[in-house]
Amino acid sequence: MRSLIIPFILAGLICADRLSAQVSTPRMLENTGKIAQDYYRVNPFNKDFSQFLVRLTMDPALRDSQVLRKTDTTLYFVQGLYRNHQPFFFPAEKVRMVLAEREIEKDSSGIPESLFIYQLVGYAKPGEDGLADIRKEYEKLSRKLGKMFDMSHPREIRSGEQVLGEIRDFYFTDLPFAPLTIAWSQDSTQGNICAITLRFQVYNNRAFLPVTTYRF
Repeated sequence: MRSLIIPFILAGLICADRLSAQVSTPRMLENTGKIAQDYYRVNPFNKDFSQFLVRLTMDPALRDSQVLRKTDTTLYFVQGLYRNHQPFFFPAEKVRMVLAEREIEKDSSGIPESLFIYQLVGYAKPGEDGLADIRKEYEKLSRKLGKMFDMSHPREIRSGEQVLGEIRDFYFTDLPFAPLTIAWSQDSTQGNICAITLRFQVYNNRAFLPVTTYRF
C-alpha cells in the first residue's frame, strides 16, 4: 500500500534539534490554509483534525480508497483517487490523494514527533503533450505560490544527463521544514505527473505549523 506514495513527498524535511509547540503565526496559517482551500477537497486547517479525517475518508468523491489507521506499530495512512476533482489547470486523467503520517527525529527531550504529509498528484496524458502540460503547470504554480512564502529551493530530478523533473520546496523563515513542495516528473512507471504536497503537525487536535527555535 505504502509503495503508492510518490517518492518525493518526503522532500524538504529538516531534522531539527528541538521543535516548539508554539502556535502558527497568522500569516503561516492564512497562506498555507489558502493553498489547502484552493487545491484540496478537504482542508485540514479550518476544523478539528479528527473531523478532517472523517470528512477525508468518507468523501463520496474518493474512490479506491485504502486506509491504514494508527496503531502501536503503524502510523496513519490513507490514499485514493478522486472521481471529478480537478485542482490543476491541465485536464488530469486521474488525481491521487495521499495523507501519510511520518515520524521525524526526536527532539532533545526524547519525545517523538510526527509530521503529516498531504499530497495531490495529477496524472497528465502520456507523450510530449502531457509533458508540456505538467511543465507549464509547474511554472504557473511556482510563480503563484512563490509570493506566499519567504523563500523557495528548486532541485532537478536527473538520470545521468537527462532531466526527468524538478522539485521546489517553499519555506517560512521560522519553520524547521518546508510546509509546501511542488514537483513535476516524467518516468516509465508514473508517467507525466504534477504534485502538490503540504506538511503540517497536529497539536491539541488541530493542524498547525510549529514556530520553532532549532539548531542543526
